[in-house]
Amino acid sequence: MWLYTFWYQVKPLSTSDNADAQVWALMMVLTLGLVLVPFIPGIRSIPRWIHLHRLIWRDYYKRRAT
Repeated sequence: MWLYTFWYQVKPLSTSDNADAQVWALMMVLTLGLVLVPFIPGIRSIPRWIHLHRLIWRDYYKRRAT
């Protein structure tokens, strides 16, 4: 719930009479964006470009190689 309450502190939404509807719409847009990340060609390739998986799984691959 902290994410919803955060948006009520942001200046345009904190003074709006229709803040509840605006926060709801903003959260739906953000949720839809998060759901669609795997389908957006440029964004879904970022993990391969930064090689973060190699840092996370390096111990696993070291043990597996021996």
